[in-house]
Amino acid sequence: MLGTVKQNIARAAITIVMMGATAGWAQDKYPNKTVEIVVPWTAGQATDIAARAIANELSEKLGQTFFISNKAGAGGAVGSAYVARAKNDGYTLLAGSTGSVVISPLLNDTPYEASDFVPAAMIAKSPSVLVTAADFPAKNINELIKVLKENPGKYTFASSGNGSATHLMAEAFNLGNGIEAVHVPYKGSSTALTDVQSGRVTYMFDTVASIAGILKSNQVTAYGISSKERSASLPEVPPIAEVTELKDFDIASWIGLMAPKETSAQDLAAIEKVVQDYLQTPEAKSRYQGMGLGVDPISNSEFQKVVDAEVTLYSDLLNKLGLTKEHSK
Repeated sequence: MLGTVKQNIARAAITIVMMGATAGWAQDKYPNKTVEIVVPWTAGQATDIAARAIANELSEKLGQTFFISNKAGAGGAVGSAYVARAKNDGYTLLAGSTGSVVISPLLNDTPYEASDFVPAAMIAKSPSVLVTAADFPAKNINELIKVLKENPGKYTFASSGNGSATHLMAEAFNLGNGIEAVHVPYKGSSTALTDVQSGRVTYMFDTVASIAGILKSNQVTAYGISSKERSASLPEVPPIAEVTELKDFDIASWIGLMAPKETSAQDLAAIEKVVQDYLQTPEAKSRYQGMGLGVDPISNSEFQKVVDAEVTLYSDLLNKLGLTKEHSK
């Protein structure tokens, strides 16, 4: 009788231990609760749209809700700072971009740096296109460069604002070619592009999404794309690196998921795999191509190299232009 009681107690103890281990495993498996993806821009912006498609895919494949939270303000700094301060447990992610993660901390006194984040998954890259009014007298990009170089200070270039990605892209192009032109910053790219179309401003870089429609209606001339790869949305526009002496010219903004530094690499690997698999589907390629974006299913280690290279690129460029936060003090 006593032996039977002891056996039952032992069995019960083993069962409790196994139940505890199973429960602990279930709690430890990532994700086991809702995940917030912070978009540091308003709803409907490119980063927001790109992130929503990924959030749906992650929710379906990982069995937990990934929801979008828009925290706009200060050029992406408000939402980015929120994520930088969050617990590094994988349950608060940033839908980041070159502007908010890399450029903004170099220009402004943000409470974070690019190093305060680690990659969770690259989503897409957004190259820009060099354009002038349709009637500008240059048949190709090398003729354009020649005209601009031979007339220092005569011509102008527009951007969506001081320190914006398209502004810095144009500055890199100018410096690489020895061009002296006058910068005309705008509050947003739509007005800037309108003035380039009319010839009020000579040239600018703008996103593929902005350029594609007006290019087809012959309202502008496109001379080259900023990335080394052609855009699937505008395959007829050659890379600047391919048709000029700037053989290393390769600048494109990115959109990707990031997490607070020291977040578990194992947890982020689960996100990385789902996103990489999705980006290789015809649905994803079609969706992002329609937005003028190029899908880029690279690993998180490669993503980190992209961010590091951008920090170096833009730090050097901003220093040359005297636009860093140190210069503004």
